[in-house]
Amino acid sequence: MEGETALVAAYELDGRGGGTLLSVRQLREAWQDPSRPLWMHLDFRHVDVNTYLDEIASLDEAVIEALLEEDTRPRVARFRNGAVSTLRGINLNPGAAPEDLISLRLWTAPNRLITLRRRPLKSASEVRERIDQGEGALSIPDLLAWLAESLVDKVGDVSHQLDDRLGELEEDQLSDRPVDPDDLSRLRRSLITLRRFMGPQRDCLEQIAHGPEWFDEDTKVSIRESANQLSRYVEDFHAMQERALILQEQLFSEHNERLNQRMYMLAIITTVFLPLSFLTGLLGINVGGIPGADSPYGFVIFLAITTIVGGWVMWLLKRKQWW
Repeated sequence: MEGETALVAAYELDGRGGGTLLSVRQLREAWQDPSRPLWMHLDFRHVDVNTYLDEIASLDEAVIEALLEEDTRPRVARFRNGAVSTLRGINLNPGAAPEDLISLRLWTAPNRLITLRRRPLKSASEVRERIDQGEGALSIPDLLAWLAESLVDKVGDVSHQLDDRLGELEEDQLSDRPVDPDDLSRLRRSLITLRRFMGPQRDCLEQIAHGPEWFDEDTKVSIRESANQLSRYVEDFHAMQERALILQEQLFSEHNERLNQRMYMLAIITTVFLPLSFLTGLLGINVGGIPGADSPYGFVIFLAITTIVGGWVMWLLKRKQWW
């Protein structure tokens, strides 16, 4: 089905950790019975997505508009028969950057879960695999808790990777090994994006954890624990941002120090040669009466004078501790 239609997969949970993969026809029939726990996973890039949201799920127009919004941030919006949630997942597709997050839109109602994504999301795939193996969610609220936990786990994996990379850069800086400023900039950019979206997502999970009455207590506890875990990762992102900023300031300070040292050496050289340049310029003017112009020892005497003057200037700079 995937690739030809908006329907990626549809499951009816069996209450024992497994589920039945449904065809479009079976999904239409099953959706008419509100007691059957159903999960519909959609790719909203396809034009027939409204067929599933409107004709099969019979969602209100306001709910459909909320699910299909182009620009989204993590949020929770409650409606008469359920709630719309927008979460972000780590993009683990080949060639993707960690900060290139994937939006996952959810509609939750009693015995119903509809999820929509634009690109493949590893967390949803893992939940599907667990259901196929008979080791997945027992109910729709439990399925939502599993999705939240998987999303947060992926954030944790990225957090550890970024922390390791930042630690390597700090170690390189302490060991006087070259640090690529572009690597540090990319890392800071990832941290900024992750913190920007994961902070609101933590608040969303906390709101979901205080969900409707049809959420059982175990589900609330599980989602609340995911929110707490995500809160720790957000704090880690903040701490890593501070560390990256300190590292960047140190690199900038070292660069300025090296630049100042080079400018200082140039200033010393300029100071030494300034009187010598004056002498050569003075004796090089094309007028009569230049001392030593007719003497065969004039050039040797001039070299001796410049050597003495240059040595005296260097001694003077050394005595004043300018060099």
